[in-house]
Amino acid sequence: MQSNDVTETTATYLKLMEVVPTQAYLGAALGSIAVSALLRLFGKKDAAVFVGQWPPTFILFALAYKILQPSDEDALQDGHEAIEHPSNLVGAGR
Repeated sequence: MQSNDVTETTATYLKLMEVVPTQAYLGAALGSIAVSALLRLFGKKDAAVFVGQWPPTFILFALAYKILQPSDEDALQDGHEAIEHPSNLVGAGR
């Protein structure tokens, strides 16, 4: 029963992440770095440190999405490679 809950949670997580493209996460990371630098320049050190801790989280979201939901092109390429390798082995025995 727990396995089914984990599968549903993962599917829900991926559906939520599909709404936001990977470039948006990376843009948010760069934006938070810029905002942190501006806050520091304006003398708001505590706020700058707080905002400066956001980029790793945004990058983690982008990486998690790429790992959990690879693009269709990668899957297609992997499928072709998986078919070619055994075909070469069968043809080599002749």
